[in-house]
Amino acid sequence: MKPSVHALALSFLLLAAAGAAAQDIRTAWAYHAAEGASPAAEIIPGKATAFLANGTASIPQDRTVTLYVMTDHQFAGDLDEQIFVRWWDGYMAHWVMGSWVENLHLSPSNSIRGFPADGEVMVDLWKIDIPSWITQPGENFYAIQLKGCRGDHSEERYLLRRAGGDFSRRNALGQAWSSSEEFDGQDWSVTILP
Repeated sequence: MKPSVHALALSFLLLAAAGAAAQDIRTAWAYHAAEGASPAAEIIPGKATAFLANGTASIPQDRTVTLYVMTDHQFAGDLDEQIFVRWWDGYMAHWVMGSWVENLHLSPSNSIRGFPADGEVMVDLWKIDIPSWITQPGENFYAIQLKGCRGDHSEERYLLRRAGGDFSRRNALGQAWSSSEEFDGQDWSVTILP
């Protein structure tokens, strides 16, 4: 018996959906700062620096703003991984690409927010430098983009200060994330001093 056109079309859609799901961005270990926590105070596991490495959310205008982000190891699966910060200077958005720093090995003795409770997990650490020529005096805002891409296909997730809207979730670490680029009022802020 030959399969019907509808059965073939349904099979194709299910395979396409399964392929898309296999390319999903993993966010279980994604972290910059949980709601109510300051990235300037949250220390990277096993390091002596904070996720907002400047150590304060008030930064002189002539200084580079340095951000760190932790992600699942190979968070984009088979896609090429990229990290960006969408920096809003009060006038316009700037997209600044980050770079991979190293693998971190988390364990109960080197944990973040009590995780992992047992065993060991390898995660990736990324760094983004926002040069002083991008920042503007006053309040600046940022959100972090985790991106997987290959050719014309890309998947994005946004790490945010707090969850909001239908497309946002929170992982076990308390990190809010969204699959939507609509994050007004959900991003972090930094004051650039004149």
